[in-house]
Amino acid sequence: MSLKLLLAGRRGGSEAFLSPPDNARSWLRKVERWFRQGAEEWVRDAYVETGPRGAPTLKLRLHPAAGEVSVLAMPDTRLVVSAETSAVGPGYHVFLCDLLRALGVEFGIDWADANEAMGVGDPTGYFHTGDAGAVEVHMLAWLQESVGRVLRMRSRGESGFAMSMRFGHTFEHPGALLTPMGPRDERWLRGVYDDPRRGMDVFPWWKPGVGAHARLGRALSLLWTDVVWRPPLLSEERSLLREVARTLEQAWREDASLAYPWREWREVLGYLGVGGTLAEEVHRRAETHATRGPPLGYRRGAVQVALPAGWEIRIPGSLAEVYLGDGTWVARDHRRSVRFVPLEDSVDDSVLPTTEERRVLELEHRGKRVSGRASLHVEPGDCRLTALCSSGRHRALCVVSFDDPEEEDWALGTWRSLDHAAAA
Repeated sequence: MSLKLLLAGRRGGSEAFLSPPDNARSWLRKVERWFRQGAEEWVRDAYVETGPRGAPTLKLRLHPAAGEVSVLAMPDTRLVVSAETSAVGPGYHVFLCDLLRALGVEFGIDWADANEAMGVGDPTGYFHTGDAGAVEVHMLAWLQESVGRVLRMRSRGESGFAMSMRFGHTFEHPGALLTPMGPRDERWLRGVYDDPRRGMDVFPWWKPGVGAHARLGRALSLLWTDVVWRPPLLSEERSLLREVARTLEQAWREDASLAYPWREWREVLGYLGVGGTLAEEVHRRAETHATRGPPLGYRRGAVQVALPAGWEIRIPGSLAEVYLGDGTWVARDHRRSVRFVPLEDSVDDSVLPTTEERRVLELEHRGKRVSGRASLHVEPGDCRLTALCSSGRHRALCVVSFDDPEEEDWALGTWRSLDHAAAA
């Protein structure tokens, strides 16, 4: 099992002029601002939503390899904080606990004692005692147990394993085990099972402290799992590339002796069009520190994307993804696009094939769980495949557009890759 913080307490302060639900939400807004100001470098996202039983909940993302930190505020001043830290490492666990203790001081939170029977508290004890000695022990025990499970399943002929990878994208990449810090092979698995300290390199944030090691680990996580390897199409992609470049520069200026991904760093700066002294230094290092093997980045290959309503599709990792306001999912680059619309609830006639297109749904596909019919229009500069797909009572529309007629097989393969997890 992963290492999970589950902290209970009671929040201090009051806004007596507000009703209890509004009081809790107002308090969480203040907590959000506090996190953004006090941990600005590490707050990737923060928002307040309605959680269990209608209680407002603050969701925080503090590291690209970590799941969300959840802060739930009940109207009666009770407070519950939950977070998993094993994906990132001991340094992150200590960082998060220190941050939450500072939050308690700032807002007068009365934290409950650990209760092992109830599963409440920090299983390493650090949050309650300040003694970090057991944090590494727990992390290594979790790693050894996880690797052991993978080895047992591989011995039964199973494959396609990932550890600590966020939900939503499944990467197609060679390796016995995919991790946020890159793939690992069978030899690594066996070595780590014998001595888990050999696997410390799989944690993006092993050492305590906010320093070069932590920043380099964060940048490597982003390079492996998030970066799309082409010039940016979306403002979010450009912001991500800037974050990677900035983080690598901060780490390098603090400690130039670490093993930096010079080749990929140069590629990122090229996408951003960055020049100057630093770019020249990165280029020189990339040339003199030639790295063998394939470059970093899972999204250089294909990726299986989890779509709304239980659907999945396989696309090139280089496509930019976005959700539109009407629930449509679109993935595209300069010459290709894939548009997906689930049709279970309500159907907007504007997204359905025209009457003429319905007459020419001459292509048919029957998979294990999904079947469909499609029309295909192909001429240079204007190629389009329009498909209606079904899986049990679930229906969806998929439109694949492409400029080059030579990519017809890719369009057909993309349509036929549609699957429905619920049907499985």
